Amino acid sequence: MKIYRIVTVLTTSVLFCFTVSTVADGEQLTGVNLVQSDWFSAGAKIQDLRERSTKMFELLDADQSGSITLDEIDLTQMESEVEGMSPEELRQYSRRTSAIHSKFMSWSQDVDEFAVVDTNNDGVWNKDEYDVRYQNLQTHRLELGLQEWDVDGNSAVELHEFNSHLDELELLDENADGTVSHEEAFKSKNNKVISDVLKNKLMIDEMVWASYKTGVGGTTGSSVEVKVLTAPEVEYSK
Repeated sequence: MKIYRIVTVLTTSVLFCFTVSTVADGEQLTGVNLVQSDWFSAGAKIQDLRERSTKMFELLDADQSGSITLDEIDLTQMESEVEGMSPEELRQYSRRTSAIHSKFMSWSQDVDEFAVVDTNNDGVWNKDEYDVRYQNLQTHRLELGLQEWDVDGNSAVELHEFNSHLDELELLDENADGTVSHEEAFKSKNNKVISDVLKNKLMIDEMVWASYKTGVGGTTGSSVEVKVLTAPEVEYSK
């Protein structure tokens, strides 16, 4: 969708805004040269995209059954298990929730929120329904997102379905260099392809600016502050 693409580009641009401040007797900061590359020619290697998608599938396939079901991505159930987690378990939880929001939280379909919350279909919200309205709406959107990937309709997403949006990568790679540039990605009609290619750029740039934040590339007598703006991995539709 054109609106989706515009929002995606704008979001990506905002994410890479940063501030550089210097203290060097009023002189311009030297020694840190920020080279602007052609944004549209940058992109992602096809092999990297496939490997990253497969690793994300393995992360979400909690029971290692070879498929992802609603129970495995139910954020409501996961939230109840946070208390008592170790630091490593919390990091894993954070990675899983980020991946779930990115891949399965559907905002592309209109939802009758009243009907979703009114679980007993009596035309009104009682207190119990109201108290869990957020959880029910969230689970419903995840269910819709799961259905978007579930090609065979078996209420589960297998690896070949999870990676199916990447089947056209070689066709998009017009110069056959093994990389899908941003310009090539935007020729796809599949929003998931565009999202994956743009996220690759986001992750690379975050690592670059994080290295400056820790002092790499700094100069004597200068103070460099780099602010990296990040946001949850989400897919925008319309």
